[in-house]
Amino acid sequence: MIGVGTADPRGHSDGPAGGMRATERECWIALSLVPGIGPAGFAQLVRRHGSAATAWQAGPAGLADLARLPGDVGRAFADLRQHDPRALVRRIDQRTQAAGGRVVTGLDEDYPIALRTLDPRPATLYVAGAQQALEERAVAIVGTRRASGYGMATATEIADELARAGVVVVSGLALGIDGAAHRAAVGAARPTVAVLPSPLDRIYPPRHRTLAREIVRLGGALVTEVPIGASVGRPDFARRNRIIAGLSEAVVVIEAPDRSGALLTAAAAVSIGRELYAVPGPIDAMASRGCNRLIADHDAVIVTSTAALLQQIGLSRGARPPAVSALSEVEGQLLRHLLERSGSIEELVDRTLHPAASVASALTMLEARGLVNPFGGATFHPTLAAKRLAGVV
Repeated sequence: MIGVGTADPRGHSDGPAGGMRATERECWIALSLVPGIGPAGFAQLVRRHGSAATAWQAGPAGLADLARLPGDVGRAFADLRQHDPRALVRRIDQRTQAAGGRVVTGLDEDYPIALRTLDPRPATLYVAGAQQALEERAVAIVGTRRASGYGMATATEIADELARAGVVVVSGLALGIDGAAHRAAVGAARPTVAVLPSPLDRIYPPRHRTLAREIVRLGGALVTEVPIGASVGRPDFARRNRIIAGLSEAVVVIEAPDRSGALLTAAAAVSIGRELYAVPGPIDAMASRGCNRLIADHDAVIVTSTAALLQQIGLSRGARPPAVSALSEVEGQLLRHLLERSGSIEELVDRTLHPAASVASALTMLEARGLVNPFGGATFHPTLAAKRLAGVV
């Protein structure tokens, strides 16, 4: 077994007789690789022993009496200590670089400033993309994976406005609301940060691999606590959600059922002193129960419009796209009705008294112009461009 001795003032630790030495940073990374320790356990160990190098030298015996550690963490620590920490870190660095990323520790200057305020903070992060995206003002947008058309449209609108106002949109790359928020920022050609519950080389969910590549290409970043090569069972969304809240000055919740991950992010935001906002929904919509309760309990500020949200956060609107071409009479009537309330073809026929064929044809043209979107293939919603054309946002 290769151990690591006490840390010296230069940040190195004395090795065994062979003279092998590891820096405090290398021991920091190696210690953070122990499955089951987590940010809280890591912080306890470093406080108890004074440094990561000394905690590494102490081995499993140094875990005694630490709170809330899984029972098998000692064995995992013992297994890991059979390796030279320098070799462990070298392998992690190589794998991370091969995936287009870099290793960032709490000792490094490029560790995100916003996360330095967390206690405990993630010991080691794995980052792909632009460092600048982690240094700008950021607002998180989170919500259910099973979003309604209303939720998707709202997430797109809010994320687009935030991005154009110069804010980095942060979310979790999940299906539904998260994906809509990232795509809106990408569509505006602005940086967005995706916090993953998986390693950089195993994008989760897999169907968002292309979106992840676009995020990096456009100056955004991917962030995760999970090192490449780690044994990943069920993704640890609680830790992912805490990083989302930590990176952001405010969190906006859009559609969150009871016991959803978005509510965990909301709770994390409140616990670390971030501002919390929630978008209200219909009183009978399961997807909006969490948001409505956050508002009713005064845990979150209600979002009544995108403009109001920007004002509350202290932002002004960014550049707007040019107006679209003139609409036909039927198209204009349909769009006015949809701006009042989304609806199906049948509902629009009843509301406009136009023949179904005319309504279907006009909806096709409106969709081609980028003014409406059919969610679920049945209900039509006005797009952000349509709302801007009408002066609604």
